[in-house]
Amino acid sequence: MNDDMTPLADAVAGYRRQAGGPLAAAIARVADETPEAAAAALARDDAEALRNAAEQRAALRRRRYEDTRPKAYTWASYDNLIAQQDPEGRGTRWLQSGHKIAMLVGPSGHGKTHLAYAIGNDAVNRGLWVEAWPVLELLQTLAPLPVHARFDEVRSRRQETTLDAVKACDLLILDDLGVETGSGYVADRNIEQLTDILTARDTDPNCRTIITLNGGKTAHLATEAEQSKVRAEAMKGISTRYGARIETRLQADMVGIWVEGECFRQASTWDPFA
Repeated sequence: MNDDMTPLADAVAGYRRQAGGPLAAAIARVADETPEAAAAALARDDAEALRNAAEQRAALRRRRYEDTRPKAYTWASYDNLIAQQDPEGRGTRWLQSGHKIAMLVGPSGHGKTHLAYAIGNDAVNRGLWVEAWPVLELLQTLAPLPVHARFDEVRSRRQETTLDAVKACDLLILDDLGVETGSGYVADRNIEQLTDILTARDTDPNCRTIITLNGGKTAHLATEAEQSKVRAEAMKGISTRYGARIETRLQADMVGIWVEGECFRQASTWDPFA
């Protein structure tokens, strides 16, 4: 071995003489590489691996949103909203407004959920991480497992991943707040669960939330004062049912959108026997 060569370099030189070819060339490059060049190569590899992992994670999140989104709202978009679903453009402008919470309120069947998914679909197409849940289904998913299922790793893992996701996603849609039932321990547990989720999201400036809530009718009322009273009653219902902790978290940076007009679910004449 040449005294000026390292054992690796000497071995490479011998391999070059005996075999040559691409493998020998690759080994030679490693042998000749400076520590700085090796570190730069590793950094490039790490950056590429992180980019690939981020792209895969984003693709999985989008697929989960699309798989769980009700089929009726697959094509929900700003283009197919009608005026009653987007009063004064408050819905279509919300995603870019910077406000953390959009509260969509109005009578049942008037298009609140359609507006929520129109915003959600727009957010997904912008590359945001969106989770969408009916409140009742979310609380049922996160409820303590029955005794016979407490060692079910699949269900336990689903609870963990669901809770982590709804706390951390860029946009969370909570549909039909208030339809969940329960009293005593169940009601208290539901409130604590919602408070936990909203608190986690409140502390992260990048987490935004859309909530839909059924409220009374105002279109038939003659004066703005009467209409305002109905809207105030809807908000008061949140305080009465969920308490100050949830109410204050919602009030911090919320835009209210009152959705009312024609009921999409109710036919002008209902005759199932026709």
